Amino acid sequence: MNPSSLLPLLALTLLSNWLVAAETPERETCGIDRLKFTMIPKTDFDQQASEYHPLLELLEEGLGVPVDLVRASSYQSVIDAIVAGSVDLAVMGPASYILAHRDDPGIEAFASLITAKGELTPEGSFYYSVLLVPTAGDVERIEDLRSARVLLTDPSSTSGALIPKYAFAVELKESFSDFFGAEIYAGSHDKALLSLADNQAEAAFVSSARADELFRRGLIRKNAFKVLWRSPALHYDPFVFRSGICPTLRETVIELLKTPSVSLKAYLHGQQAVGVNRVSHSDYEAIDSILPN
Repeated sequence: MNPSSLLPLLALTLLSNWLVAAETPERETCGIDRLKFTMIPKTDFDQQASEYHPLLELLEEGLGVPVDLVRASSYQSVIDAIVAGSVDLAVMGPASYILAHRDDPGIEAFASLITAKGELTPEGSFYYSVLLVPTAGDVERIEDLRSARVLLTDPSSTSGALIPKYAFAVELKESFSDFFGAEIYAGSHDKALLSLADNQAEAAFVSSARADELFRRGLIRKNAFKVLWRSPALHYDPFVFRSGICPTLRETVIELLKTPSVSLKAYLHGQQAVGVNRVSHSDYEAIDSILPN
């Protein structure tokens, strides 16, 4: 072939490559060749990983990059990871998000789940910290728990520790530690609930949404516990990006969470949720006001 005849073909190839590059989403220039994701450990982490698998698939397919699930050992480990920038995206508790935001105001909540109605939780974007006691026991009022053993979840858990230690203590008009005889950290909401069902303590502070999940799965009878105290409504766990994330990548993730798909439907089903709601930092400021500085 005459070399001169190759010139139009070469020009066409270069033009085609330029057009493809121009149409390539900006996410490919964000400097992220893989996304790192984690979530607060509400139950057995391997079980949570299975429940979150459809979400990771959704992100991988929509972003065109691998998504690594980073194992979290505690709420604090998630706070440390998002502040340090060692993970790009996390699902956090309201209080753990606020604590991370205090360290780095560039971290900001952008979405949360809309959960289905449960025994203790209404449909919507809110849940409660609840104080539960066994129905079969002889505890009828809060005062009956004086000097009793109480189960908590994780020191940085909103509903399983921080709300009880501050909001509940205000209602007690007494130090939380002075009122209860022993505080037992179970490590997760599910472990606290199962320990209470096994009579390892007289009461437990947990998330109403997690209690509903164990009722739904038949791990605990629906009438096994009664509620002695319920917190004000708490905005559900936020999706949070690390500080400095590429705006286009952020908007793409938001769009993936709002657009109906097979993967999104599977993820929502596993979370007993019916949709995703846009949120901002202002939705969690009430938590900031009750946490110690």
